[in-house]
Amino acid sequence: MSHWYDKSGTPCYEVKGKNGMKPTTLREARKFGWVPSVSTVWSEVVVKPMLTKWIQGELMEAMWSETFSAHNIGATGGYELYEKKARDKFNQKQQFVMNRGTTIHDHLEKFLSGEKNQVPSEYIGLCESVVHKLKEVTGMDQWVVEKPFAHPLGYGGKVDLHNDDWVVDFKTKEFKEKPNVKKMVYDDNGVQLAAYAQGLKPASENKPENSINGRKLLNLFIDVGDLHSGTLVLEWEHENVERFRQMFNHALSLWQLIKKYNPQWNIM
Repeated sequence: MSHWYDKSGTPCYEVKGKNGMKPTTLREARKFGWVPSVSTVWSEVVVKPMLTKWIQGELMEAMWSETFSAHNIGATGGYELYEKKARDKFNQKQQFVMNRGTTIHDHLEKFLSGEKNQVPSEYIGLCESVVHKLKEVTGMDQWVVEKPFAHPLGYGGKVDLHNDDWVVDFKTKEFKEKPNVKKMVYDDNGVQLAAYAQGLKPASENKPENSINGRKLLNLFIDVGDLHSGTLVLEWEHENVERFRQMFNHALSLWQLIKKYNPQWNIM
């Protein structure tokens, strides 16, 4: 589902339809002058190798597991029923992973906003592990949580976490044995953070190396395989950040040409 923002940065994910609220589409965005999210731009014009590899793997695994029950399908079902069962299983797993990520992001938002009493007990350890890692890596404990924005180049987004020195994005994964964080990181992660850092107002005149608008880019990868055994959190600070910003801006220009829609504006 595409995400959209008005020019003040307010999320406009849904609009009123004939039968109630429905997801916003490009048609409504054109009508109201809304801008696409970072993820909408990138996912609609750039192949995402990490996501594609995961989808293919999950689909093949689902289809393979269904072969064990293929003999139960019989002549009346054939391949069509087999394919449907496999795709249904894959879709269920995909939806589970997406919902899990959303749930954890929601609990982290509450925890980091000072609403710890609103976080279920089984997620407290995970949230504490994330806060500990943030302090360890950045030395800071003051953050702005889930900040939406819109940028005059014609895009918007919502940032997991930021302050004057960092932009942070959370990624939830089921870690394998002896995880190697370097193998978890793809250009997509750096591009997303670079677009966020560009979209936020400049923090200060100070511009450290490998920063955008004065902010460095940090991913935190959170193990969600077993919440009860303690949560491992791995960090990755991105380098060559200007390359990532240019990648996104070129993708944004391409998206606007493909969609024949350019919602840029001049704030001067």
